[in-house]
Amino acid sequence: MKPLFVRLDVEDWLTPASTWALDGILGVLAERGLAAHFALVGKKARQLAGSGRSDLLARMAAQGIVGSHSWSHSEHPTLAEELEPLPAETARARLIEREQPTVDLLTRLGVAPRFFTQPGGNWLPDMSGSAGRALGFAAVLSESWNSYLEPTPGPMWYGDLLYWAPAVDLPKGLFFRLPEPDAVQEGAEALRAAWRAGRTAVLVAHPTELVTTAFWDQRNFHEGAAHGPALPGPARPAAAWQPALDGLARMLDALWDSSGGPESVTVDQWLGTAVAPAPTPVDRLELADVLRHVGVGPARLTHGSLSAAEIAWALAHGEAGGGDMAVVPPVGAPAGRWPDGGADGILAAHAAWGHLPAVVGSVALGDWVAGAGERLAGTAPRSTWREAVRGPAALHWDWPIFPPGFTAPRLLAEAQRLAWTLKPLVAR
Repeated sequence: MKPLFVRLDVEDWLTPASTWALDGILGVLAERGLAAHFALVGKKARQLAGSGRSDLLARMAAQGIVGSHSWSHSEHPTLAEELEPLPAETARARLIEREQPTVDLLTRLGVAPRFFTQPGGNWLPDMSGSAGRALGFAAVLSESWNSYLEPTPGPMWYGDLLYWAPAVDLPKGLFFRLPEPDAVQEGAEALRAAWRAGRTAVLVAHPTELVTTAFWDQRNFHEGAAHGPALPGPARPAAAWQPALDGLARMLDALWDSSGGPESVTVDQWLGTAVAPAPTPVDRLELADVLRHVGVGPARLTHGSLSAAEIAWALAHGEAGGGDMAVVPPVGAPAGRWPDGGADGILAAHAAWGHLPAVVGSVALGDWVAGAGERLAGTAPRSTWREAVRGPAALHWDWPIFPPGFTAPRLLAEAQRLAWTLKPLVAR
């Protein structure tokens, strides 16, 4: 099998020719039987409908999965710029308020969004929690260029939604270079290399790249401000559009050989085969083995899987005298302080809130779990949930539209909190 995951960010609502590129790419994919994830910006969807191209919306829904890519992508203040200084609960409410119009518009147009993907470098862990659920999303998609999380080998549960931020195989901006023969060859070889490594090949690109020479938003919104009236992206000559589309077709055709061609994988396929989070049985021996070999973090079991938060609950159950077998319920990310300490305090907080306390008594939950894990396993377990989140030096806040020096420590703290809920998918 040659699994291929395709995501196309349909975002450029300023460049009319980007609609031509979208139409052409839909044809190329349809001819080859390939599905894609179409991340739609609200203003682009409104432009398509207003210009009589609602047929493209229907074709996207028929040829793959439609998602939201925010309302306006790069206009200031961007999502990250506005949400970063706000308290967490205020930020989540504002995120829902900002993104509800996109969901409502796409739903009225008959393409209700199934997933969210952040615009550019605006990585939003909040969207994987209650905000994403309130907006009706089933998944959040990112990529290793922008995510606060380390790439994972496949999709996982994170917060309340399915989540995937893979390493992207297609070189960034490669579509700008089509139809150059070296770009065609480089793109095909990058995808084949993923299959040789036993991975799903990942293609993330933008239709507008086929008709422009640089990204539309960098021209209009760089360094944290708008720069006069919004303008189309810098255009390629019209005579170059079809050759660029033909170059894409040649790149995809190069993926076929005597064993066949790529097979599309989609979020809906994952959701259709994944077991929804449910109570998971684990005994003390298996839990100790997980702590020794995996640590406190996302772990597969003989039957099911556990997140770091669920491992914490299981440790508390055992230390509170619950016996050698625990049936671990789904556990939310830790937040708040519970006045009573120890295992009983952790279980009481979960019973009252549905999630664990961040501080139990006067002890941070991570410190309590480390001690309880060592008592059970005989050795200090790794805090694997912490390792899933990148450090500040590895984050990508140099996207050209941000103000110089922009960072988002609150969003990093939220990513670390939600990392307690990372949990491998288990297929039926």
